[in-house]
Amino acid sequence: MRTKRLSLTTFLLCSILCSTGMAFAQADTSAQHDPKQASAASSPDDSKLIAAPVVPATERQQFQQAIKDVHFDFDRAELLPEDRAILASDAEWLKSHPDVLITLEGDADERGDIVYNVVLSAERATAARDALVELGVPADRIAFATGWGKLYPVCSENNEGCWSRNRRTHISTWPPEEEAAQVASR
Repeated sequence: MRTKRLSLTTFLLCSILCSTGMAFAQADTSAQHDPKQASAASSPDDSKLIAAPVVPATERQQFQQAIKDVHFDFDRAELLPEDRAILASDAEWLKSHPDVLITLEGDADERGDIVYNVVLSAERATAARDALVELGVPADRIAFATGWGKLYPVCSENNEGCWSRNRRTHISTWPPEEEAAQVASR
């Protein structure tokens, strides 16, 4: 049964990766040769991500104090009532700071294989995104919602207390702090 589940999961991940690769391979590259076509070929979403305003240091600090991550039960991507309350508070702060763009980064604990954890953590990020949008945060304020699997743990101990801290969706400002510092120094 485990082999069958792993094979299905591997097949799904390979299908996603292949279709993504084919989408990039089929992209229209004619705009690269003609600058007039380049501006017409890029979508509004592309220009928004490139031109994202740098979050001022004071607002970034307020963000870090006000915005909280949400956590999940083992092997689950459903939001619990206490996490919905956290997201409601996060949404209120975000609605009162309309210039702040965010990212939602789903994470998983170290148990489970890589593919399973990437899929599960992506479902967690999507659950948080959907809840924030339902709470009135405009979808275009969310730069991306993605799953990182077990790549970025906040705790590395081998116990339930640590694992539960790693099962989360982390909310960050966009552009990232490092990128914002580089832009500010130019």
